[in-house]
Amino acid sequence: MESRVKEPIYDIKTLDVELLGKPIHIIRERLESLISESCIYLSNELQNWLSTNKIEAKLHSVDLHRFEPNLMDKEFTSTYQHLEQGKVFLHGDARVLIKLADRFYGASMERSSTKLSASDLRLQERVGQIITNWLAPKDMWCACEYETPQGIGLHAELSISFDDFQGTFHIKLDSLFIQTLIEQLELQTDVDLYQPFCRSLESTPVRVNAVLSKKQMALSDVIDLKANDILPIDLLNTVPISIGNQSLFTGRVADQDGQLVLIINSDKESQR
Repeated sequence: MESRVKEPIYDIKTLDVELLGKPIHIIRERLESLISESCIYLSNELQNWLSTNKIEAKLHSVDLHRFEPNLMDKEFTSTYQHLEQGKVFLHGDARVLIKLADRFYGASMERSSTKLSASDLRLQERVGQIITNWLAPKDMWCACEYETPQGIGLHAELSISFDDFQGTFHIKLDSLFIQTLIEQLELQTDVDLYQPFCRSLESTPVRVNAVLSKKQMALSDVIDLKANDILPIDLLNTVPISIGNQSLFTGRVADQDGQLVLIINSDKESQR
């Protein structure tokens, strides 16, 4: 069968069906711009809290994120529920939280332990309240219990530089909150993309392979082969047919009007 696919394709990532037809990348770009512009306000707040101008918050990245179980420690994650739907999760690196909290509460000496205290988490919650206000008005948020999110979301990393130290705050938006943003920004399309996607998929060209003959030879005989040598072969009675490494079914070779053709077997037992 003729195919326009000339070379095998490797390292193909599994398609996330949650992304089909949804403008999540537009949300990611807008979120990246919003957080980047708002970091100066977080820097000012931290400078006021810690009475120093040697602290700065900067956006490091905003990426698509697949939520997996146990990736966040619920005990040390601040969770915020949007009144319409969706959640935002915030957690900071232990070292940056401890360093900020020691300065904020006027500790006489810095802690060497990385075990977080209730005071550290209260400071994290204050940071979380500032950040969630960037995403939606203050009266649209309430603190809530942590529940493990699922599916595809967005993950933003904020870099916090303090004196000669640097740490990270992680902001994660679940799929329900992303849907809320899509609806508020009127990005949701009313067009059903399922049927066009199916038609596009069905018309995608693929290479179908059929093994008509196999021959086993000693390596010494292969080395001795040269141009115009003739190899006797026998056609296989049962011809395996596949796409790549995926077996589809079997067939048999036949003669039709003087031309060899491949007839696909119809019995289910011959199919793989």
